[in-house]
Amino acid sequence: MEKPHYVYDIDDCPPLIHAFLYALQWAIILFPALIIVASLAGKALNLDAAGEVRFFQMTLLTSGLFTALQAFWGHRYPLLDGPAAALLLTFIVLAPFGIESIQGGTILGGLFLMGIVLTGQLKKLVAFATPNVVGVILMLIAFTLLPHLTRTMTGMDSHPDGQPSTFFLSMALVMVIAVLSHWLKGFLKTIALLFGMVIGTLVFGFLTPPEWDHLMQSRWLDTPSQWIAETPRFYWPAVIALATSYVAVLVNSLGSISGIAAVTDTQRLSKGMARGVFLNGVGGVFCGVFGIVGLVSYSMSPGVVLANRVASRYTTAYCGILFVVAAFVPKLAALLSSVPSPVVGAALCVAMGAQVGAGLAVVAGNALTSRDYYVVGLPVILGTLVGFLPEAFLHSVSPGVRIFLGNGLITGIALVLFLEHLLMPKKK
Repeated sequence: MEKPHYVYDIDDCPPLIHAFLYALQWAIILFPALIIVASLAGKALNLDAAGEVRFFQMTLLTSGLFTALQAFWGHRYPLLDGPAAALLLTFIVLAPFGIESIQGGTILGGLFLMGIVLTGQLKKLVAFATPNVVGVILMLIAFTLLPHLTRTMTGMDSHPDGQPSTFFLSMALVMVIAVLSHWLKGFLKTIALLFGMVIGTLVFGFLTPPEWDHLMQSRWLDTPSQWIAETPRFYWPAVIALATSYVAVLVNSLGSISGIAAVTDTQRLSKGMARGVFLNGVGGVFCGVFGIVGLVSYSMSPGVVLANRVASRYTTAYCGILFVVAAFVPKLAALLSSVPSPVVGAALCVAMGAQVGAGLAVVAGNALTSRDYYVVGLPVILGTLVGFLPEAFLHSVSPGVRIFLGNGLITGIALVLFLEHLLMPKKK
């Protein structure tokens, strides 16, 4: 695959005002995910209002801090760090054992990732990232987001059965953003997603006037009521469950870093992967101390980079700084959360469309054989299928199996590695 041309390449530092707008795009896209994680974890722990606010502040703080650290020193790619879905699932399952047990398991899980890097075991995994594997990862990232996009673009977050009008407006917004991204030139082209989200927010705000009570009641400045949750306790069932979950985090991070490298810079992949996974481990230790969900490098970034034509790692670093500020300025956090979810879903849909195209280009970079059709096609189909498994079915399997079966990206990565390197290896 030929490297795309970017307005700002991976090590370019855009002018401050441009960088702020790019950071704002990233923040608006990621913010709903942070809210959902904090809400689900807070309910599982039966936190009161003050406890939920503190949990959300610490989630913003750690996500922002480690996103900036990763961009400046870690993997040095335009990737966002945030709470891992696999760890959230385990967090909810372990909630009845108390936050102390979750803290101990999360700390050891973070140390586990750091140990893999320090012992040199991670280097062996880089060789498995063939074009087929990377292409499947890029496509799976987009396809496994389909259940989430379905809920947001149909308005199911506020109406359980969805609304046809919301869906048609979301579809129209997808077309508007795609046209803007294609036809605009220069700097305006790079903020097409932001343009689209502003237009969508105004349209949805006109049809359904937003409620500003939450924004008006939020404080300008606030600090977490408690920094360290409780004294960590190393309870062996929690340790085993979270160690298993951190294997899923490792696979997810490797997929995310390989995916963004394929569309930006593959030369720094080896060092970037080691540093990125190591910082994921350090983040796990911090999150364990704070009593929140551990971090992972998010996989949606390649699509956003391709849609914006901005690959600068400084844009995600500034987004991280924006999250750190929002952790102490609740009014800013409330403003970021005011963008309607169908608008965020439409922007993500455009980004993921670009990412699917990039995945196809990576796979088609080499001459394909009949073997490659299965190696690429089956993991994409089965990984996508897993994302649509009913909740009742997932709850019928053991928690350890659910950690992997409940994540289509991890299932698909495991399948493509198995087919590419074990079951159907290329003949030498």
